[in-house]
Amino acid sequence: MTSIDFYKKAKTSSKVIEGMCRDAALAMSTEAACNDRNWAAALAAVLRLPAVEKLLLHISGVQIFENELHRGFAHNLPLLSLLKKLKYWYVLPQSTFLQCISGMAAALSQDVPALAAHVDAAFASPEGRAHVRVVCRKEDLKSYLDNEKELEKAEPHAVYPTSMFRSCDGQVLATEDGSHIEGIMSTTLTTTIKIVTGVLDQDNKLLREMYAPLGRCVAVVDEQVQSLYGDRIDAYFGKHNIPLIKLVCSGMEAGKNMDAVGHILKTLKTHSVARNEPVLIVGGGVISDLGGFATALYDRNTPYVMLCTSIVAGIDAGPSPRTCANDYGYKNLYGAFHPPVLTLTDRTLWSTLHEGWLRHGIAEIIKMAIVKDRSLFELLEGIGPRLIRTKFGTSCPEDKEFGCKCDLIVGKAMHSYVRSEYGNLFETHQCRPHAYGHTWSPGYELPAGMLHGHAVATCMGYGAFLAMQRDFINKQQLERIMRLISNFELSLWHPIMDNADRIWECNSKIIAKRGGHLCAPVPKGEIGSCGYIQELTKKQVETSIQEYKALCQTFPRGGLGVDPHCVDVGLEDPSTPANKKAGSPNVKELQEENARLKLALTGCSCCSKAAK
Repeated sequence: MTSIDFYKKAKTSSKVIEGMCRDAALAMSTEAACNDRNWAAALAAVLRLPAVEKLLLHISGVQIFENELHRGFAHNLPLLSLLKKLKYWYVLPQSTFLQCISGMAAALSQDVPALAAHVDAAFASPEGRAHVRVVCRKEDLKSYLDNEKELEKAEPHAVYPTSMFRSCDGQVLATEDGSHIEGIMSTTLTTTIKIVTGVLDQDNKLLREMYAPLGRCVAVVDEQVQSLYGDRIDAYFGKHNIPLIKLVCSGMEAGKNMDAVGHILKTLKTHSVARNEPVLIVGGGVISDLGGFATALYDRNTPYVMLCTSIVAGIDAGPSPRTCANDYGYKNLYGAFHPPVLTLTDRTLWSTLHEGWLRHGIAEIIKMAIVKDRSLFELLEGIGPRLIRTKFGTSCPEDKEFGCKCDLIVGKAMHSYVRSEYGNLFETHQCRPHAYGHTWSPGYELPAGMLHGHAVATCMGYGAFLAMQRDFINKQQLERIMRLISNFELSLWHPIMDNADRIWECNSKIIAKRGGHLCAPVPKGEIGSCGYIQELTKKQVETSIQEYKALCQTFPRGGLGVDPHCVDVGLEDPSTPANKKAGSPNVKELQEENARLKLALTGCSCCSKAAK
């Protein structure tokens, strides 16, 4: 038997690395060479410091994405974020390297003002884009050059990476004659999520730090975002002298198809986007799905940065590894698992959103509150629809306390989501709390022309009702859940749900999609905890849906939502394009049903616009 282990990474610990970082920061703070020199001379001087050399040689040979090492820096996430970059210091642009080591010192409360002063100059200089290894060769820094040769065999990912955001490992066992081979392969991805304010303010350096070293930014921008923020985006990159190439795309559900993905791919090819060049995607959930899917296909894996301009993107679709496009009347029929390398959520960009867009986005927050975070549920109960009326506090910036609560809601929702998602990147199992509200609604969301959040809300209500029938929760808990959904003017019910056959058909399809398991996440035990329904018969669907309908009618508006359809908030109706697709089953029947459903809503004043 022969055995091959692919890489030989150095052993280390968070304590060891942090100690080296402190020694390096101290050495830099006392190094006179950092003073009164240009940035390039200061960088070369820093590389010669023994404490800096010790740190860089060590970190280049370790697995910085390893779980225990990652957890060891839980007390200092800014430092961890910088160390993930410093692992690849050989190929970092010199401007980024200076920013990282200066930031490292600051994260340890050992600021090096003389060094920090050089960072802006390095970012402004074309020479700052050259790799740090160029300095090592120019200055003939032997220890670094010798280490580079060794790493070429022991850890090539450190010196010749295609991506600095993912690493691989593996092992092969084989018989001597090679007639039987067993192998394992693993992939580790890293990502960063930031909730920020004023990301497009010209003194905010987050996007500059990403794109100035690349010499340009290629961006995919939502059409609506372009009309509202296009000038600010242009001004930001103009201020930092970063050439900007923008592809403006429709962010409407009706256009979330393979034609749109192909258009993005063509643009990336036209501008020769490199495999290690993060594309900037700016918009809501649709653009995050399309742009993420296109970059997953382009060169098999091209990184991207997600700047979220909607709630759905900001706490769900934006950081999600699931990217997709619709086709043949089905949501997310095609897709890939491809998370962004950086997600930026800035609630100040939500100030221009239609109240209906805010309302439907809040459904994804409620989802995580019900099955993952009781404290978030209680926070939502306390704030109520003021969240919508003030557009997440953006219309009352003087109310600092309320603004802090809004940030807390976004942060808690984001944290709950990634806790559910990131341990199951490729959906290798179906115990997925964040799929609550997404079991039966995919069967009627597009045909009804519903906003995604309203469809999810109806499915959350129905799922909670089924959970009560199974004694997962009691009646009081069910009413509390439904009351929260209703108070935010989301849909508990939609007339399309009268069609039990449609719900049963989706039940069957979701089982096939989930590897032969229903695994419908629902609340179980206390609010903030999740369980799963594994069996549901057609008879149970037929009976329960009518019982649920009767319960919904006891709530305000008879359980109907406010502005539940895409057309109600100025978006295209996704039902018609979806059903016109050649080969889509029962096209005429679906179109006629959609017309009847819209007509059925004319009796409710809050929904009458949908029937016009």
